[in-house]
Amino acid sequence: MTHKYTKEQKRFIEEIASGKYNEEIAKLFNDRFGTDITEGQIKSYKANHKIKSNVPRKRITGDEGLFTQEQKDFIKKNVGGCLNQELAELVNEEFSLQITARQMNTFKKNHGLVSGVDCRFRKGDTPANKGTKGLYNVGGNRTSFKPGQPALNYKPVGYERIDRDGYVLVKVQDDGPWQKRWRHKHKVMWEEVNGPVPPGHALLFIDQNKQNIVSENLTLVTRKQLARLNQNNLLSNNAELTKTGIIMADIYGKIGERKKMNSGRRIKRTPKEIVGK
Repeated sequence: MTHKYTKEQKRFIEEIASGKYNEEIAKLFNDRFGTDITEGQIKSYKANHKIKSNVPRKRITGDEGLFTQEQKDFIKKNVGGCLNQELAELVNEEFSLQITARQMNTFKKNHGLVSGVDCRFRKGDTPANKGTKGLYNVGGNRTSFKPGQPALNYKPVGYERIDRDGYVLVKVQDDGPWQKRWRHKHKVMWEEVNGPVPPGHALLFIDQNKQNIVSENLTLVTRKQLARLNQNNLLSNNAELTKTGIIMADIYGKIGERKKMNSGRRIKRTPKEIVGK
């Protein structure tokens, strides 16, 4: 979807583009104007208007590929003694991902990682499916999980943990993809009383403590309000100061609207009118 840029937004991109990557420009732009511009849209705009950032073509940060550098370090630290499936589940739980055992196996091969677990079938070993019949062992065998038997890393509904961003996650169901099973606790609590968070809005911890999950510490703000709060450093771990900051953010918004309204009312005179006067 294309974005119609205002003169102020165009001038902003031109002023900050030098020395910055597209993702950095997009973040600064969104913080400044309360929008959701993507890195790709910034790239297209710069190309169409011949704006150059003069930065290296590619940065090596360690975050290239399937995993971030933090995730890569976590895998290297925990690879020993883990099967691919076990390691994948460990990474998924730690970083809220949906990595498969095959992807984990590929990553390990590409990075020369070994688990030290020998899964080869040796001469004299008894096959796990010995005594079963048929091409498809529908009924399972002695080593299969029995019906109702939970996985070793199973967490019950209601279990809570803190993610790497400091938010409290709570397990709300056993079935479905990860994002259906685990949710932010403060959103679940808010929705039980107030319903879903409307589009274009966000929940704000008034005292900035993500683990202080009580109704008095949550408030609903628009994305534009949140952008103004960040732009003007109006957020504080003092709840009363943050409440005042929200009021000030609204005032800044009204001032911006009034300036736009006044600029739109200005009547442009022709050169003939100016000379005639």
